[in-house]
Amino acid sequence: MSLDCLLIYPYFIKHDPTQREKRGPFQPLGILYIGKSLKNASYKVKVLDCTFLSSVEDAKEEIKSEMPKIIGITSKITYTRFVKEFISFSKKLNIPIVCGGPDVSLRPEKYLEFGADYVVIGEGEETIKELTKCIIKEEEPLDVKGIAYKKGNKLIRTQNRQFIRNIDGIGAPDRTLIDVERYRETWLEDYGFAMASIITSRGCPYACNYCSNPVAPFGRRYTYRSAKNVADELEELTVKLGFDRIWFTDDVFTINRQRTIELCNEILDRGLKFKWSCLTRADRVDEEMLKLMKESGCEQIFYGLESGSQEMLDAMNRNMKVQTMKKGLLMTKKAGIRIHTFVMVGYPGERFEYLLKTLNLMKEIMPDEFSFTIAYPLPGTKLYNLVDMVDDPDAEWEEPNENKLLFKSDMPQSALRFFIRKTKIEISMRRLFKRETIPEKIFNRTTNLILKYLSIPSGKYNWKSRCMIIDAYLNDIIRKNVKKTLNAS
Repeated sequence: MSLDCLLIYPYFIKHDPTQREKRGPFQPLGILYIGKSLKNASYKVKVLDCTFLSSVEDAKEEIKSEMPKIIGITSKITYTRFVKEFISFSKKLNIPIVCGGPDVSLRPEKYLEFGADYVVIGEGEETIKELTKCIIKEEEPLDVKGIAYKKGNKLIRTQNRQFIRNIDGIGAPDRTLIDVERYRETWLEDYGFAMASIITSRGCPYACNYCSNPVAPFGRRYTYRSAKNVADELEELTVKLGFDRIWFTDDVFTINRQRTIELCNEILDRGLKFKWSCLTRADRVDEEMLKLMKESGCEQIFYGLESGSQEMLDAMNRNMKVQTMKKGLLMTKKAGIRIHTFVMVGYPGERFEYLLKTLNLMKEIMPDEFSFTIAYPLPGTKLYNLVDMVDDPDAEWEEPNENKLLFKSDMPQSALRFFIRKTKIEISMRRLFKRETIPEKIFNRTTNLILKYLSIPSGKYNWKSRCMIIDAYLNDIIRKNVKKTLNAS
């Protein structure tokens, strides 16, 4: 029996610079949900998981070997180059191609231009079943909601599909479609523990201007699985499959306080022993809930701090006060839970003074971990509509955390990258000495002057040259002075 659909996950751990020192791959939940939906509809499905493959050529050989009736490819921004290769190769084999995933929902026309025959917009579980039926029967899918395709030179986009309300009915993804043990072994080899991911809700009711969620794929809504439904999947992952760390991938895990408490109690009542982490907002936690989360195994919470400037938070439509954020983060640390803060710099309106407010807040909170990103205008978001993109239409982040400025800004890329480096060094110094020291003061004052100079609105200077000059100054002078002072103390 020939294969109906080959689903491709075009991520290669070998080509991910963030995974060079230690590998920490997560299972492709989205495509596993799609595979489960197709299997339930009696289609013969296989997942081509590229995570551990050596090259695109290896994947192409499997495509040629399988020769499925349909190829489905999921895509994110950083997968684009591989997706284009798979589309080009599959077109030569005359296999119909369907693309889906976060970036596809935001930019369907882009993937049709790459050569995809159809793109799925939004949630795909129901759409893919109907679309697969039409493709196999060689019928035009005019009545299939939530897709786009080209007919000649005409772009056809069907009606939007309603969101799935009962996601308990979807349950867990079908992990039999991939080599789960390979993931577990990789984590054990590099970390000594095995982590798996799980999603327990869809959507986010907030509307931050830079976020794609109000647009796609899950929308500005919040639909969650019951505590028992989630616990069943957790039990399978930890008891049956042997994972001892869980990452909840929900956009805001603790939105529903009662569900969060019920889930923590369900974990405790079943005697499940594992450590877990999640992402949430600092205004959606309290002492009682954090205590219970800690008891049930929560070891780390990821928070979107974004900025220490109220002016910037308001510009982003974060619906958050700096003091509220500070309170929630410190409350989490007090509960014995590690915190990781995400910081965004370079949002339109960013200024030298606002960057310093962010740095000062970071020093007050002293997160256990933190990471930076330069503001990225995702198509369809309010941020995207607010800015003028750079003149290069092909400008894109090819790697995670590339931090390339893609829009015309008065805050130069050199200043933003310099601030990121400056903050990392100052936080490290504060963590080392537990207080503000003379070396930190010297470093802070000197680099503040450099940052202020770099932050002069662009368009008047050659920023590339200036960045090179400042980098040389930082490397040859500041570090020598700091090292000399440290040795003296």
